[in-house]
Amino acid sequence: MLMPISNHELPEIMVIDILLRLPVKSLMRFRCVCKSWCSSFQTSEFITNHRNKNLNLLLMLHDEVPYFSLLSTEAKIKEYGEPEVEFNLKVKENIHMLDFDQLTVSGPCNGLLCVHDNYSIILWNPSTREVKVLPESTISRPPATDDTYFGFVGFGFDRNSNDYKVLRCVNNCVLEEDGFAVLEFIYQIDLYSLRTDSWREIAHPDVFVYNPYLFNAYINGIYYWEATGDDGDLILSFDMVEEVFSTLSLPNFGMSKAECSWCIASFKEALATIVHPRIGMEKCYDIWILNGYSWTKQLTIGPILGVEMPLGFWKNGELFLESENHKLVMFDPCTGQLRDFGIYMSQDSTQQLVVYAESIVSIRGSLEYEANITREVQVQKSTLRRPLIIRMLASTITWG
Repeated sequence: MLMPISNHELPEIMVIDILLRLPVKSLMRFRCVCKSWCSSFQTSEFITNHRNKNLNLLLMLHDEVPYFSLLSTEAKIKEYGEPEVEFNLKVKENIHMLDFDQLTVSGPCNGLLCVHDNYSIILWNPSTREVKVLPESTISRPPATDDTYFGFVGFGFDRNSNDYKVLRCVNNCVLEEDGFAVLEFIYQIDLYSLRTDSWREIAHPDVFVYNPYLFNAYINGIYYWEATGDDGDLILSFDMVEEVFSTLSLPNFGMSKAECSWCIASFKEALATIVHPRIGMEKCYDIWILNGYSWTKQLTIGPILGVEMPLGFWKNGELFLESENHKLVMFDPCTGQLRDFGIYMSQDSTQQLVVYAESIVSIRGSLEYEANITREVQVQKSTLRRPLIIRMLASTITWG
């Protein structure tokens, strides 16, 4: 029960409905209002029904050490005769994880992120600032192992057991007698359960994940990676409920592997492949969507001049990219506009853009400062700098 209701107070059901619509930051403050509110925020019913799903952006960058930039999205009402709302991005905070030599994110899943490098893994709720350092595995390694590090990692939710799971490929390296040359790799798959806070071993798939740090995706209980097998490139998937691996064939891109680059991404809660030619000043991006077990070419974006690598999609299918001068840009297929937000990205290093929804899911962890995570607030100018808009012709968009 909540606080007693008098004639001048709102009905309890209305209070709960209001609270369910508030951002996570407000809910974290309101935990101190009364014990009943604090208890309500921790119930599975409240967490499931919390309807404030503000989307946030994390950009992984690299200076001397890797760090995340939390980007704030803002809308500015424009003057009469102009479009009603102007969308812009700016760096709100820089987040440093001091215990990591490199940063890679798996997920997101229900607002939670799995952050890892070659040797450590944490679960992180950036909205509540809660961190869970995963325990060491008790799984035995091959006796001849000289070094062990992590390969591909996946993270998701098992809706049947109400459990969050982390999957990691463990690369056990056996060296030659000289201690330098690699004799062989022995692979193992570890599966972690947040509910039991423990690891166990499952069977390893007979494919090779060749891009474990970028362009993996979690969608509706299934995790996906780019991989290769005996018959060439494919997509590897893992079902968090059934705990089984599967493989998925790629669509016919109409180009050879030598002629095109492809990656996977989440597009409006569906698996997508983004395909573009390797060479050329202008880039066209074909977007293929998985419908059941077949692929459909959804749209073609371009040609766009001055862009390089795709980074992912925004709310309504807008495509984030890295420009040739290493800036974060976004192409809107509805308006045909390319927006430059003036945010510079690191050169010659791995880039990752993470789109996640706010969440109050608890991972039974500690506070960020206890895990050596610091935040540096970025001071912004009082005036909003309007992003550069490059108008594209309507013919640059071809819908499938």
